[in-house]
Parts: sequence; C-alpha cells; structure tokens
Amino acid sequence: MSNITFHVELDSYKKKDGTHNLQIRITQNRKSKRITTGLSILPNNWNPEKCEVRKADPQYRQKNALLKSKMLELESTYLEASIQDKALHPEKLILQLRREVVGSNFFEYAKTRIARMSSPSTRKGMSSVVKKLYEYRKSDQLFFSQINYEFILNYERYLKKQGNGINTIHSSMKSIKAIYNEALKTGQFDLEGPSPWSLYKLKKAKSKRRKLDELQIIQIEQLDIRPGINKWHSRNIFLMSFFLQGMRAADIIQLKWGQVKNDRVEYISGKTGKFRSKKLIPRATEILAHYRYPGLRATDYVFPFLKSKNKKQFSEDEWLGAISSTNTIINKHLRAIAVEIGIDGLSMHVARHSFADIARKKTGDVYAVSNALDHSSVTITENYFNAASRAENDDLVDSVFG
Repeated sequence: MSNITFHVELDSYKKKDGTHNLQIRITQNRKSKRITTGLSILPNNWNPEKCEVRKADPQYRQKNALLKSKMLELESTYLEASIQDKALHPEKLILQLRREVVGSNFFEYAKTRIARMSSPSTRKGMSSVVKKLYEYRKSDQLFFSQINYEFILNYERYLKKQGNGINTIHSSMKSIKAIYNEALKTGQFDLEGPSPWSLYKLKKAKSKRRKLDELQIIQIEQLDIRPGINKWHSRNIFLMSFFLQGMRAADIIQLKWGQVKNDRVEYISGKTGKFRSKKLIPRATEILAHYRYPGLRATDYVFPFLKSKNKKQFSEDEWLGAISSTNTIINKHLRAIAVEIGIDGLSMHVARHSFADIARKKTGDVYAVSNALDHSSVTITENYFNAASRAENDDLVDSVFG
C-alpha cells in the first residue's frame, strides 16, 4: 500500500469575514485531496512552518488542540488500515474519515433526508427551514460537530432579530433537531457527551387563532360582490370550507364534481390520505348551484381556480406550488373582503378555526367537542372529526347549522 501523508494548510479562498478555512491535505503518489477541519482563521494568525495557529488568535489553544486531535485520528485510522493490509486511497480515506474529522455536513444530509420525504408539503416546509439556516451560516458547510449548545442559542437570537415569532422559532428548531437526531442514529457522526438538544428547551406559545362568529359569517355571505370575478369565487370557496366542517384549502381547491354525490362531498384528504364524507347543508348546495351547468364532467373542478390545469402534467412539488399560489390569490381577495366588513384579516384557514369554535360553543358536548378542541391548535378537533362515524359527524353538522 502506497504511503499517504497528512499536512495541515490554509485554504487560499478568502471568506467574506476575511478568514480562510484550515484544511488537511492528504497526499498519495503526488496526488492530493483535501478535507476541511471546520475551523477558519485570519491568514496572519497561521504559522505555516509549524503548521499551527499563532497566539494572536484568541482561541489558538483550542484550535491547535483540535487540529492535533484530528491529525491523530487520521494517522490512527491509516495505521490501522495498513496493519490490516487494506487498500486505502485518499478518496476512500476522506469518505471513511469525514465523520471522524468533522462529522457529516448538515446541509448535505438534510438535502438527502428531505428528498426521501413522501409528502411535497412536508418537503417544502423542511426545505424552508434549512434554507433559513443556510442564510444564517452564509456558507454551504455546517458540520454536525459545530452544532453545539452555543450555536443553537446564537441561531435562536438571530431568528428573533429577524422578526420570527416564538412558534415559528419552535417549528424551525424542532425540524433541525429532527434532522440532527436522525443523522446521529444513522451514524453520520459521533457524539461525545450529551446532545446539545438535551440542554436546549424548545419554547412554544399559546396561539391566538383568528376565528369568526356566526354573524360575521352571515356578513360575508350577504356581501354584495359581482358574480364571476375572483373575489366572488374566493368568498364562495371560503364559505364552502366552513360549511364542510373546515375542509382543508388544498382539498377544496381541488374538489371535482365527481366527488359531489347527492347530499354529500366525498374525497381523500390530501394531508392524511383518509377517506372523508361530508354532509352538504342547504347553504352549501346553494353555492354549488352557481357552478353547475350542462355538460359537466366528473373530472371538472367545482371552483375555477385550477381550470385547464392537469395534475398529471406536474411533478408533486410543482403541483404543490400551483395549489399554494392559488391559495395565495384566494387569501388576497379574502383580505379585501375582511376590510369591507370591518374584521382583522381573513384567510382560508380561518374557515377551519371558525367552524371548530362555533361547533364547540353551540353543541356544548364536552366529550365530543370541547375535549376534542386543543386550546392552541385545531389538531385534536381534526382528530375527533376524522375518528367520528358518519352519523356522528352528521349530528354535529345538524347541531351547528340546524
């Protein structure tokens, strides 16, 4: 096996903060490969003769100790392979030792993990979290060994300065923690001591969710809007979501006539993948009447927002983008409606919150509704409706709408 040498050197590339990365050069047969150490210093603070950080660097002791440690790990691994007479080339050595030197790159692992996720909405949400962290780092390298308690606290402070609320920060940190823990379990890096996430407490505040009362719903129904324009369609789809027990925006935007069967709407929930059967009340049937015309096909959309769009011609992520864009357009018109009737903000999600709140107040059934409602989220409400039988859901609809 050819001899391999290791040498610490300063990368020639100058970063935005004026520092250069410290890297280890692995040379065999006059061919070199380099692996970063995760450390960076000002060029004047590097002693190339002694291959060490000068005392001018405030953390020279820690950085020199870490460099020696990593060099020893490399040499030890190489020596072990030599004893076992295993072929070990620089490329293979870098792949094998990356975890030992600095651990895997968080961004690289996150990208792979996100690609494996089956839900396009989950991929989109997780990608947004990682992108935000990437913007904070201003670098495409973040090694798991660099994610310590101090790093987490600094990132939390950064998110606060950027105007992120407590729950947004909670969601971001929860996602990062999930990626970190999965990488740890799959052996992407080795952890010495307790996980930094065991020291960090995820904080979450009680959400104040926008919801309307029955009078405000009636005001929206009675608002004079010229038929056929997007504002009119937006009002109608909002009301349909409310009348169909807070049907999700993505589901009702994609609602087709084949899913409207007599006095019911039957569909597969896009989020849970479960079959749903919702009772149509007369007020909902009146809205549908505006969209019925001769020659309708089962594959035609009830509402015109996705007209001429064929889901089969889109990738999953592209289709999600089309749905999100449509929802944005609808919410824009709903905000205009909110101004006209004098309420603070309006969106498709408000239809869900409003139905849940009115249902809780009108039925007074603590077991069926109140215990199903979570004070900071409608998740438990959804779980109740999902688990309830068709007859139970119909009884609840009758109690709320009469």
